[in-house]
Amino acid sequence: MHATLEQLIVLQAQDLELRRLRQQLAEAPRRVGAAEAARAASEFALAAAKQALAKEEALRRTAELDIATHRAKSARLQKQLESATTAAQIAALEHEIAFAANAIAALEDDELASLERTDQQEAARATHDEALQANTAALEATRAASIATVRQNDRLIAAIEAERAELRALIAATDEGEALLSTYDRIAGGKGTALSEALDHKCSACQMMVRPQRWNDLTSAEHADELYHCETCGRILFFDPRRDAPVRWSPGERLNAAATGSPAPTGAKPTLSVADTPGRAPRAESA
Repeated sequence: MHATLEQLIVLQAQDLELRRLRQQLAEAPRRVGAAEAARAASEFALAAAKQALAKEEALRRTAELDIATHRAKSARLQKQLESATTAAQIAALEHEIAFAANAIAALEDDELASLERTDQQEAARATHDEALQANTAALEATRAASIATVRQNDRLIAAIEAERAELRALIAATDEGEALLSTYDRIAGGKGTALSEALDHKCSACQMMVRPQRWNDLTSAEHADELYHCETCGRILFFDPRRDAPVRWSPGERLNAAATGSPAPTGAKPTLSVADTPGRAPRAESA
């Protein structure tokens, strides 16, 4: 494989990892904001439930006062009825007493309905109280996780950026490398990634087929020092013969070997990790 291309593969893995880490940094405050919104909603619901309970309690107190008033009035009317002397007085007093009795019955029905609503609202308040406690705990956990993510990612980003700067300087040390680096930056700036591994006669980035002649050129040892672009997406294609070599690459070892020029280890068939795939972000420890 082209030596500078090996270095560009490592560079792309670093760029993808930096993108992943920075995305996590951007998502951290959004996750905290969502947790705060969930807690605020629970707090509002609990306050509304408490307000509804207080309203029902006030309604019952008012009803009890009104019932007491009607009963006192009914008692006075009963005494007046005992001393009434005319049919008209008796009819009027009986009408007032019946009105008071109906009012008392209606108020008692309202009290019973209020008690039923109160039972439902008590259950709702308990549910909202549990939700508030759960969302409060979730908010605290989210804040702690966000702080840990920021600290860890800041440290990892600083380390990767330092390694990336060294690698870019190494690539740009030659005229050919500087030109390739410029091409890499141009393609990556427009498409997100600049390199794509050719797998199963396809470009792994756009999944379009590679022409047989181009595939033969990619896999031929005679053209190992030449660079080819995907005719569909324009990314730089590469074929890694070590994928089929009788060696086993531990996670991150393939990239480290590419960066340092170390020889391949001996062993069984290679095993590629996420960190070794240029189209995907590597783990932090293999960056």
